[in-house]
Amino acid sequence: MPACCTGRNHAGFFMGYAGMAKKNRAAHWQEHEQSADKAEKARAKPLKDDKAKAWRKACADYLLANRYCYDCTKRGYTSPADQVAHIDQPISQVKFWNIDNWQALCEPCFQRITEGKPLTVQEPIPKDAKLYTVK
Repeated sequence: MPACCTGRNHAGFFMGYAGMAKKNRAAHWQEHEQSADKAEKARAKPLKDDKAKAWRKACADYLLANRYCYDCTKRGYTSPADQVAHIDQPISQVKFWNIDNWQALCEPCFQRITEGKPLTVQEPIPKDAKLYTVK
């Protein structure tokens, strides 16, 4: 909220809006509208960051349950996992967030398997989504 919307002068006393000159009122509302536009843009922006944040949290949770590199384990080695990669290319939102399509990898295996390709994080599936699952 803009400082001008508090209705107080610099000494902290309430002025009221009736005492404002028309010029001051116009400046006040212009500042108010700019502040509201700025807040609206800020609310709309975090969607991309929210997806990345959800992915980081999901990876952290997955790595707690899968501590060792899947690829190294297949080859008879034991390496701590610090990355999560998809087994099959995630072509849909459901396939992206399906943990059966994830694998825990160490950094060297992650770089080798993903070939340094950037991951496009899909929108998380809402909790209230009505999905039919087969086990």
